[in-house]
Order: sequence, then structure tokens, then C-alpha cells
Amino acid sequence: MQTLTQTQFQAAFAHGAIESVALVPSGPRFSVKFVTRTGEATLVQARGAVPRLFGTTDSALKLLHKLGVNRIVLDKLDEWQPEQAALQKRTRPDRAQALTRAAEYDRWVNAKVQSSRDDPRPAIADDEWQAVRAAKLAQRKVL
Repeated sequence: MQTLTQTQFQAAFAHGAIESVALVPSGPRFSVKFVTRTGEATLVQARGAVPRLFGTTDSALKLLHKLGVNRIVLDKLDEWQPEQAALQKRTRPDRAQALTRAAEYDRWVNAKVQSSRDDPRPAIADDEWQAVRAAKLAQRKVL
């Protein structure tokens, strides 16, 4: 069986090489299969030969409509298993937690910068800092 990416499908469809398009259940999701002049084919992801799966018929139909497909066959609907959707659902990191951690880090950095600006001690001269830094690097190399 052939595989075509979305770009390849668009080119084949534009040149009349696609004879029919079908949505076929694959567990709780749907894949797009079609018949070309040279045989059956499957729509795959842009990178690799993994079939492109859609969570709903609506999402698949939107893409196919955008590509210009007007007739679609819904095939083997008795094999559709929507109850498995919860089992195959991809877990994503909680976005709120990630944003909270980023905000906390931002507040921490801002507090450090502000405390440095508010420090009443005089600034260290550049040549004095270079000497301190060289001594610390030498000490680190010894360890």
C-alpha cells in the first residue's frame, strides 16, 4: 500500500490521480485512505510513514474540504471504538503549571537583580574582580 503526505495528496488530487477518498476508523480515531490510479494509499504524517490519525470525523472533514475533496466515503464504521479514546489520549503537561513556574522564576530573577541594584556596598573595580575570578578558577582546578 502506498503512503502520501498531505502535500503529495494535494498534488495527486489536483492532477486527478485520486479516484475516491474514505475515512476509516482506527480504534477511536480515523485515518484517510484513498484509491489512486495505481492502487490504494493512506494519508501519512509529514515526517515518516506513520498514518495521520484524526480524533474526530469533523477534523478530518475540515482538512479534506480545505484540500478540495467533495465526496468522502465513511467506511467500516462498525470497527470504530470511541470508548478507547480515553485510553489513547495523549497526556500533555499542564500549561497552567508551566506558566506558574515561569512566572515564579521571573519574579525570582527580578528580585535578585533588584537586590543587587539596591546593595549599598561600592561596586568592585574590574581589575579587582578579574583577580578574584582568577583565584576562584585556580582553586576549582585544584579540586
